[in-house]
Amino acid sequence: MNLSDIFLNNGQLNWDAIGAISNIVLVTALVLITYWYAKKVSEQTDLMVKDRERNKILEEVQDFLTPTIHHLEKEIEYIQNNNILWSKRRGVGEFRPMYDGNEPIHRLFNTSSAVLKDVIYKYPELKSKFSSHDNFRDKLSELYAKIEKEVRTPEFEEQLRELLKRFNESKEGAKLDNSDNVERRIGYFIISKFNPERSTDSSEFLHDFWKEYRNDLLKFRDTTRIKEYDKEIEGTLSQLKELDEALLEKLKTIREEYRVKYNLTKYEINPKLREVEEW
Repeated sequence: MNLSDIFLNNGQLNWDAIGAISNIVLVTALVLITYWYAKKVSEQTDLMVKDRERNKILEEVQDFLTPTIHHLEKEIEYIQNNNILWSKRRGVGEFRPMYDGNEPIHRLFNTSSAVLKDVIYKYPELKSKFSSHDNFRDKLSELYAKIEKEVRTPEFEEQLRELLKRFNESKEGAKLDNSDNVERRIGYFIISKFNPERSTDSSEFLHDFWKEYRNDLLKFRDTTRIKEYDKEIEGTLSQLKELDEALLEKLKTIREEYRVKYNLTKYEINPKLREVEEW
């Protein structure tokens, strides 16, 4: 049977056959159009969902991942360079680098942060690592607080005041006085065991005093108990640094996966870059 046999019946057009085939063609066209339309709707829906996801991912990147990565990088640098000053604010011990007082070693596990909760929901293994980081930090603060109790004795206070008096008597003009909390700051120098550098935010007289009398004052650290604390601090800092490096690698991997999947620009990953470049 050929086409002429289908469309012709005794030399006349077979309208039934033509109608049936037309219906098939129309149905097929309708199915194809419906499929194409459904595909387009699905694509648009996927784009809308991905756009909403992208906004949420940007929050995770900008409000948590990038700041935490920066913090960990600085923290590793501080530990490597032994560039940490322990002090108290409102009675609470905290750690700050010697020459960059704007970024203390703070806690990473903030349970009130919605963004952090989102990240931990996706990567639950991070929760224990963040908690370990904060536990190391708290342990260090406890150890430095113990050293403070050992150092700040009546004998130490008396010796410090005597040295300050001797230093001031040897200077003309401006002198060191307690308006700058000199005694408290010098105590933190001894507890943290570091040498302050001359800088715009530090009194040059304080630097000169420390340079002249540091050995006399550091003798108050020379006790068996403080040496034991120092060993614990060294070991804890080493553990903290190792943990920081593992966390840093993990968070950078997560951020890079987001960058590729959601086509994030460097300015979206770190908005501060634009400010720096424009400046």
